[in-house]
Amino acid sequence: MNLAQHNTLRLPARADRVMQVDSVEALPKITAALGQAPRCILGAGSNVVLHAPLAATVLLSRIMGRSITKDGRLTAGAGEDWHELVMWSLDQGFAGLENLALIPGTTGAAPVQNIGAYGVELCDRITTVTAWDFQDKKLVRLDASDCGFSYRHSIFRDPAIQGPWNQPRYLITEIEFQLCPLANAQVEINYADLKTAFAHRSLPPSAQEVADAVIAIRRRKLPDPKDIGNVGSFFKNPMVSQLQAKHLSLLHPDLPQYPVDASHHDQCKISAAWLIERCGFKGARRGDVGVHEGHALVLVNHGGGTGREILALAHEIQQAVVAKFGIFLEPEPIFLPQH
Repeated sequence: MNLAQHNTLRLPARADRVMQVDSVEALPKITAALGQAPRCILGAGSNVVLHAPLAATVLLSRIMGRSITKDGRLTAGAGEDWHELVMWSLDQGFAGLENLALIPGTTGAAPVQNIGAYGVELCDRITTVTAWDFQDKKLVRLDASDCGFSYRHSIFRDPAIQGPWNQPRYLITEIEFQLCPLANAQVEINYADLKTAFAHRSLPPSAQEVADAVIAIRRRKLPDPKDIGNVGSFFKNPMVSQLQAKHLSLLHPDLPQYPVDASHHDQCKISAAWLIERCGFKGARRGDVGVHEGHALVLVNHGGGTGREILALAHEIQQAVVAKFGIFLEPEPIFLPQH
């Protein structure tokens, strides 16, 4: 089966078979039917690069359902659209996810890479993740502290725990978040773009206003996958030592730097987009793939591109950044199949 409609880069990879998982109750039967046969999990395919045929059964995560309690405990099925969930939570009177508005993908995929944007990471809001354990053939409930969350990472993309790409141990079924009533919300607007958006305000914006600003910024900066194939940010913002960051700042005063959490106090996060742009790749094209003209961090499929072409362009960018700045850019999406 062609997976072009199941990944936002619109890459034409094929799979042996596709099965839709639309309920937790179906998982024991699916597990028994698959046995030890290769399997692969996909949500909306918004963070994957399919560069070769997948010799596996692709499980499409489509478990739906959402609810929220009076004290702000939000529960959502893995198949729920992420952006729709964010906006629904605001409509229900709760804040906490507004900075993560308009990130494409399903809710179940969000913890895998610990999505983050505009000063907020998903791990700041998650309380538990429920997943089907293919190894033990049962549902498990993991506290946030058990998920190994870090910058764009979790146990769900760690091969030492999750296993190889074609034998993943966990399929996320449900996530629980702790949100805050709108009346008590303390919004996060310290990120540069949000500071600028609300610079004229004397009073803090509401959570809904933050969501609206985030949506406007993302639409201005990032291409819609419905219009042109992409997976959003293709590379992680690299972490460098404070000494290296200081040296780079002396040479390049306009190099954007971002705050890091207390566990990385001796490091600094710098802009991958800036590095790529300074290497001359913004707007570059290689056949049917290229770098978006509006944002150097976004690789795009102009139509007809292949996963191998995307990987070749990514490798070219990595080599150029290493040669010019001595910094290796780590890709954000998952490459399938993995070798």
